[in-house]
Amino acid sequence: MAKIMIGRYEGSIYREGDGWTGAISLGFGPDGKRKRLKRKGRTKTEVKDKLRQAVEDLDKGVKPDHRYSVTDAVNDFLAAFDKTGRSPNTESVYRSLADHHLIPFIGRIRLKDLTADDVETWLNGRTQHLTSSSLGILHGLLKRSIRRAARHDKVARNVAELVDTPEGKPARKSRSLTLEQANAVLAEAAKSEHRLGAYVILAIVTGLRTEELRKLTWSAVDLDSATLYVLRAERHRGETKTPLSRRGLGIATLGVEALRALKARQAAEKLKAGEAYEDHDLVFCDERGAPYTAHQVRRRFRKILDAAGLNGADWVPRELRHTFVSLMSDHGVPVEKISVLVGHKTTKITETVYRHQIRPEIRDGAEHMNKIFPSKTVKSA
Repeated sequence: MAKIMIGRYEGSIYREGDGWTGAISLGFGPDGKRKRLKRKGRTKTEVKDKLRQAVEDLDKGVKPDHRYSVTDAVNDFLAAFDKTGRSPNTESVYRSLADHHLIPFIGRIRLKDLTADDVETWLNGRTQHLTSSSLGILHGLLKRSIRRAARHDKVARNVAELVDTPEGKPARKSRSLTLEQANAVLAEAAKSEHRLGAYVILAIVTGLRTEELRKLTWSAVDLDSATLYVLRAERHRGETKTPLSRRGLGIATLGVEALRALKARQAAEKLKAGEAYEDHDLVFCDERGAPYTAHQVRRRFRKILDAAGLNGADWVPRELRHTFVSLMSDHGVPVEKISVLVGHKTTKITETVYRHQIRPEIRDGAEHMNKIFPSKTVKSA
């Protein structure tokens, strides 16, 4: 049995079974019994390193739970995150990333045993599956989870902070429909079998964000004056993305026609559903008045594009906003005017995000869309 000193503590390392056991004396407890801290390992060196770490944790007030895993740390962080009042959408993104890209790979590792090498290897393994942006969110989730665990004395240091986030796969670049494609989509969307048709039409002729469309209410729409008011985007606690997100917009004739048809359809559905109808005053909702989820919007949107002769799986709803910008720019509307119409704080945002859709010079809102898509060019089925 070899006597050792670990910091100010006296201990010993001895052979036990197929490995080694180390123990240090922590004095005596209130009951008069001797208190000892033990660690096991395959070699003396491994045991000594574990004892040093244990003493370091002890001196820092850390009380590691040997069963506490990376999964526990992440779940505890997300449970606490839910109580902070932050956006449920953000929590949903974190949860999805954790469940699909973190927990299945390093979740079973005990937090006290997690190393920077473990984190680096895991992140590098995700580079072919996630974009750089998503990798940054994922890495940040782990760092914040361990930081919280350290704050609760579960671990001494945050090894995730020691690792740089690698580059992920290239992000998918947003595109816009051509004028010919947009006409085909508008014609298809005007058909009565497409419940989301008015949504698609309004997205193209107004450039509203997907979250603005999903939250749009009838009280914010004046069909007689062909105007709608964007009061808030789907931000937590009703906050808008930018101050200019609160704006009034003219609605092109195509949009007005689609909204009138939708309003009549909803009135019939409301009458049929009776008390079962959930009246949230939403412009876009299901047959019972319930708001659409993002998944429902994507599924119905792709169905319309498939029917219009495009591959719906290749497109996402937000690209209708890109289409608005591209068509307005092609039609001669200056970037300054487009920036106001889409609710950007500055033209720099418009030029940066939609740079591949901006053309040199231009003129105005709803009247331009009427020129691009004369009402007679789109016929309902």
